[in-house]
Amino acid sequence: MIIRCLDANDAKAFSALRREVTLENPVQMGLTYEEELTRTLDSFRAQLSFTPPNSMYGCFVNEALVSTAAVGYMWGVFTSPGYRRQGLGRQAVEAAVQHAFLNKVHRINLQVYVPNKPAVALYSSMGFIEYGVEPEAIYIAGNYYDGVHMTLLNNQV
Repeated sequence: MIIRCLDANDAKAFSALRREVTLENPVQMGLTYEEELTRTLDSFRAQLSFTPPNSMYGCFVNEALVSTAAVGYMWGVFTSPGYRRQGLGRQAVEAAVQHAFLNKVHRINLQVYVPNKPAVALYSSMGFIEYGVEPEAIYIAGNYYDGVHMTLLNNQV
């Protein structure tokens, strides 16, 4: 297993992982699988072309991208269904948080579409605290889902 910062060259692997996760659970991703399929490889290249301190970390197993986490604002946290419950998502989040805090980011915010007990539990265990709920934050396949807002303060800045 290797964790490293992703860049535009990882667009194809990132797109494949997003599609796999979206097919299994579109609510977690905030869009339908059909919407995900409309995204071009160039849009993923652009999305992975970060300006510091923003970054995305990926966890690779046997050269396959299986988990990701991005900061500035925490987003893109997802793990391939076949690799869940192995701590890989946690490791990607920890790498992203460490990068942000080393780059003097004062606070990391995120939003989790609920229900998503595993994600809320992961973030809570890492020190993120809930600071509000956005009712009906997204609408997917005829249903509304709330968004739980969470934050993590860098006490070292």
